[in-house]
Formats: sequence, C-alpha cells, structure tokens
Amino acid sequence: MKLNSLFAVALVLAAVALTMRSQTTTPKTAAIPKIAVIQMRQAMVATQEGQAAGRAMQAEYGPKRAALEKEDAAIVALEDQLRKGSATMSADARQKMQDDITRRKTKLQRDVEDLDQEQQAADNKVTQDITGKLGQVIDKMAKADGYTVVMDASAPLLWASEGANITPEVIKAYDTTFPVKGAAPAPAPKK
Repeated sequence: MKLNSLFAVALVLAAVALTMRSQTTTPKTAAIPKIAVIQMRQAMVATQEGQAAGRAMQAEYGPKRAALEKEDAAIVALEDQLRKGSATMSADARQKMQDDITRRKTKLQRDVEDLDQEQQAADNKVTQDITGKLGQVIDKMAKADGYTVVMDASAPLLWASEGANITPEVIKAYDTTFPVKGAAPAPAPKK
C-alpha cells in the first residue's frame, strides 16, 4: 500500500512538472515581438534638414522678434518716464503720453500674436514635411530590421531599454535618404 501511494504521488508530481514545463516554453511557431522606440521630436530637430530649417527660421524670425523686444523696451522706458515725470507734467502731456503708451502696447501685442501665428504656421509646415519623410525612413527600417512595433518615446511609455531606442539610426538613415546640400556629414550614432 505504501508503495502504491508513493507511486501515485510520483505520478502526480511528474504530471505537474510536465504541465508546468509545457506552459513556460514558447512554442516554436510564435514570433517574439521586436519593439523599437524613437524620440520623434529629437529626431526631427537633429536631422540635417531639421537643423537647416531651424537656422532658416531663426534667420527669418530672429530679427522680427528682436524688433518687437526693442519696442517692448521702448514702451517700458516710456512708462518709467511717465511714472517719474508725472508730477511735473501737464495733464495734457500726461494724457498724450498715456495714450501713446496704450496705442503702442496694443500694436505690440497684435504684432507679437501675428508673429507667433506666422512662426507656428511655418514650424507646422516644416514639422509636417520632416515627419512625412521620417515616416518613410522608419517604415523602411522597421521592415528591414524586423520590428513589430515602433513607438514614439514621448507617448505614455513606462520603460524601454536603451537598446530599443533607434533614434540615432533613424537620424542617420534620414540624412542619407534626404541629404541637405552643403551640410556636413552626420556623425556616427552612439549605441
């Protein structure tokens, strides 16, 4: 009787072990997903085309911003002058200066809003163009390297290994696929 109960226990343990092993092994037919992560915004800015677009936007909008900042400083100086000289100014002069400040502030605010909208529209156009091209590069790389999923790192991502980050490779592939005339060759990506 003791031998039968030992044999039964051994049989049960063997069945449990066999069941556990079959549940923990991966079937040979199941593909292991290969996931990559890219920092899209960083990639757009780091490409040669993105850098050239940034320089072009700075060249176009930098002087306009500087002129608006100069006007803002002039308004602040007028407000300071009004505050300091208010006691010695006539009511007409004080009112005229206050009206001038109000008019200039209103115009400056409109000009800043217009420039912001203009610059945002230009940035959106460049971003859309580069994003479309990056999509082509990512699609080609993902297919060639066998990725199942490529995710943007700015999306709700809890964790990804640095080895899954393909941003440097995408930037290099982008610069090779869409070269900018006169740009220096991109440095080799760090792994």
